[in-house]
Amino acid sequence: MAPEDAVRDALGSHDDATVERELHAVPPHAVYEVTFGGRRAVCKVARGPTADPAKEAAVLRYVGSETPVSVPRVLASGDDYVVTEWCDDVPEDPTLTEARVRAMGRGLATLHRSAASDFRASGRVRAGPEGMTQTRDEGWSETLRRVLEDRASYLDTVGYGDVAREILSVVRENGERLDAVRETTLLHGNYLPDHVGVAEGSVTRVIDFEHALVGPGEWDYLRTVVPVFGIDPTPTDGVSPAAFRDAYESVRPFPDGFDRRRPLYHLVNAASYLRALHVQRSRLDAHAGGVEPANPLGVEAVARRAYDLCASVRDALDDRRDG
Repeated sequence: MAPEDAVRDALGSHDDATVERELHAVPPHAVYEVTFGGRRAVCKVARGPTADPAKEAAVLRYVGSETPVSVPRVLASGDDYVVTEWCDDVPEDPTLTEARVRAMGRGLATLHRSAASDFRASGRVRAGPEGMTQTRDEGWSETLRRVLEDRASYLDTVGYGDVAREILSVVRENGERLDAVRETTLLHGNYLPDHVGVAEGSVTRVIDFEHALVGPGEWDYLRTVVPVFGIDPTPTDGVSPAAFRDAYESVRPFPDGFDRRRPLYHLVNAASYLRALHVQRSRLDAHAGGVEPANPLGVEAVARRAYDLCASVRDALDDRRDG
């Protein structure tokens, strides 16, 4: 079924719902602007087995009702779709400034601080009959192992499953170090500038909770820092990565041992990023469809990024063995 047909099918049981245009179609979801009940809205539908719009709907409802963080209101949801209100306050391509970065740091820490009392064990988020639920893993290392097992099953199909399994072995070997962090809270999982609205020094909206987990806030922090500032954080657009960390810790300091766990997080995240790059490559290959794509370097560029990332992870694992 084509993505637009999947959206129409999801909206079929709702009166006064029409599809307007595609916003994103990166597996495992397709996202469309729709008119729903006479208002502008967004519909996200599942386009692959790893998609879980029902989970995201449950997380949005929890955050909207139980924390001070503003999120899109859920208008409708089902097992394979979620419809949310349109948010004009989240820019598609935001300019990175120190004021924005500091607001994002405080906003992420506020989410973590306000949700912490509701979560006593790390785990993966689920949608249940009564709303958001979670697995209650024995420790943070178990949660990361489950994440890696999921990544490995996909990477097996593209020839990099051995990399994910080697990272998994490193996590097993360092279980005590990872489990030493006792704090748990709700994690956004993909808290990037284009998912966060900022105005007058404060976060006005946070969207896209599809990668939500329950675990220590330091994981979420790095899931922002690495894409924005790099593994060895350096200034981006003249903005220092210290601005984000200082702002975060002004609200919620990191627990002891964070810098010792940081290299392990980089390895785990590498498996996630490698999968994401291959998903992008698959989409670009399909989009080209045997004809010249709009960006003829797109497929090659994504493939090169995936190769370079894999090489850097292998080097890091080799260095660890040699050390």
